[in-house]
Amino acid sequence: MNETLSFVDSSGMPERVRVFDIGADEPHQPGSGFRTRTLRLEDGRPMLQRRLLPTYAQRAESVDSLEAEIRAGLTLIRAFSEVTYPAEFTRLAGYAIEVESPFLLLDPLRGGQPMAEIARGLVLSTEQKKFESSLFRALRLLEWAALVHRSISPATVRWDGTRVQLTNLGSADQVGRPRQRLGALPWASPEQREGTGSNDHRDDIWSAGQLVYFVANSREASGSRIPPLAGPVRDDLLKDVFAERADQRPDARTMLRRIAAADPWDDLGRPPDPLRAARQRFADLLADKGPLAWPLPPSARHPDPPRAEAPPGAGGQQDSGTAWTRRRSRAGGTGRWGTGHRRAEEGG
Repeated sequence: MNETLSFVDSSGMPERVRVFDIGADEPHQPGSGFRTRTLRLEDGRPMLQRRLLPTYAQRAESVDSLEAEIRAGLTLIRAFSEVTYPAEFTRLAGYAIEVESPFLLLDPLRGGQPMAEIARGLVLSTEQKKFESSLFRALRLLEWAALVHRSISPATVRWDGTRVQLTNLGSADQVGRPRQRLGALPWASPEQREGTGSNDHRDDIWSAGQLVYFVANSREASGSRIPPLAGPVRDDLLKDVFAERADQRPDARTMLRRIAAADPWDDLGRPPDPLRAARQRFADLLADKGPLAWPLPPSARHPDPPRAEAPPGAGGQQDSGTAWTRRRSRAGGTGRWGTGHRRAEEGG
């Protein structure tokens, strides 16, 4: 194969590589000008290529969607540059705009399927909480990056039994920008459908609540209101999620608390440790050396016996004992030793 691919990688550097193998296009979505296929580059890297067909490259809405996905991908990479890139999102690897068929390259998707393809009713009840935790964790991470997905639905959320993956970021936009009319019932919030106000991360809370309902009830909700769910647990979970205005809905952090799930912000908010890699390397070296990594402890020494107390008044002073006895006295007291320590995993 002699095809050469030129693109800009996610760090802004130009690349030009030969393509070793090209897969077949995935099934075409009606009305979409995008085609998706797998590639294997000459250096062995697998990629997922989403390209815009030439006939659609002149349509502003198609180009806007491609550029929005590129902007969202770059925003996520920069937002998580100091930590591990979250598995909840597809990762942008490169893009090319000024070509006949503009395209972007993504790292391969994780396993699993879109929720739309998972047989309805086959998500076990034991998996539902795990699904909900991962879904609202993803929204919390989007909030960290100041992005709103704006098209969360069974078609754009994948599930592998352990963690969700949000795909199709072509509708994503920044928090605070004017809303554009987008989406339809039941997945889009009222303000998003009407295109009023400014983007709010709680726009996605409405959509995620609809997806939770879809998983729990094996069907989409009908109309603009959600009927009572089966049992009080999810009634409590989705309380106020379908309020008419974003500022009346709970945020992702509140949703995680409702299901007793960890907040990823606790870790992201900590400043990065510049010595993290060196500390890990040191720990690995010690583990390789085994018990011999540490010198033998010194042999135990018995403390000197306490000196006899001087008679009161002798020399005008009274000996209060040796350093050992004074140390033992303090250790037996009610001091505040250890109150400033934190558990290693606290906050994670």
